[in-house]
Amino acid sequence: MHRFAGEVDLLRSHRKFVLTTHISSDGDGVGSELALARGLWSLGCDVAVINPTPLPANLHFLLRHPKEIRILKDLRDPERYFAGALTVVLDMGAFDRLGGMLNLARGSDGILVVDHHRMERVEGVRYLLDPNACATGEVTARILEDLGIPLTRDLAEPLYVAIHTDTGGFRYPGVTPGTHRLVAALLEAGVDPQRVYTELYERMSALRLRLTGEILSTLRVSPKGRVAWIQVTQQMLRETGASFEDADDLVNYTLLIDGVSAGFYFKELGPSSTKVSCRSRGAFPIDRFVSRWGGGGHPNAAGVRLDLPLQEAVDALVPAALQALEEGA
Repeated sequence: MHRFAGEVDLLRSHRKFVLTTHISSDGDGVGSELALARGLWSLGCDVAVINPTPLPANLHFLLRHPKEIRILKDLRDPERYFAGALTVVLDMGAFDRLGGMLNLARGSDGILVVDHHRMERVEGVRYLLDPNACATGEVTARILEDLGIPLTRDLAEPLYVAIHTDTGGFRYPGVTPGTHRLVAALLEAGVDPQRVYTELYERMSALRLRLTGEILSTLRVSPKGRVAWIQVTQQMLRETGASFEDADDLVNYTLLIDGVSAGFYFKELGPSSTKVSCRSRGAFPIDRFVSRWGGGGHPNAAGVRLDLPLQEAVDALVPAALQALEEGA
């Protein structure tokens, strides 16, 4: 018997669902929820996909129509979607990343978390977790198979986006031969890799390109070249007319530098609030490193939010990372 048979039976026992993912959604969360929603719709289920924050611009191509994913703030009576529904949270990481969706989910008929992150379990919540999976999209593909739902192009494309984006283009350590076998099945179902790549990475606006230049100009590298970091301030956003959405996904630039083991991208949310995207190369566990500030993620890709001004956040993380690297942590 499949080790998630009980959770899959929980899905089978419901006909009404709310699907959601974390705030500041990404390809894995959006791709996974769309694939599962379309699979459940094919079974005749009543499904609403509701996210706490708007989609990134480069993921809109996945939508079959503008309201396939609803945004919480746009709903007049969100409680009606949750009444009698099973809430399925995909690629959450932690409950504090659900924003305003959390209280609504508590009023539903139950909560099922589908994820590939390790996390503390909350009483009364069901979990379908596989930390060995490369992405939540991989877990979702298995659920669809267990439900007996055929893999069509409409399901395969969001699953491909989920896996492609969360593995950094299939280059992170969680990628296995099984990952590529699944991807082969997605391609056979009709996914066009060239179209997906173009939509994800080659639709940059002029505003985003200008902002990217501004952010990369802030690049700093530690004296021995082991840590690199970049930052974006509210002033930079105002001056370029861009938004945080335009400034996303730049942290990987820090790892392009030869010899860098840890890279950080500091984002000024407010006078005393900074969000940090973190990446590492090799054996340095960046998720374990940021856990001391309440962050989390994966061994080579993680994030944390600090109640500190931007420069104080830099002063807290960078020296600590240098010390951890020196100690071999």
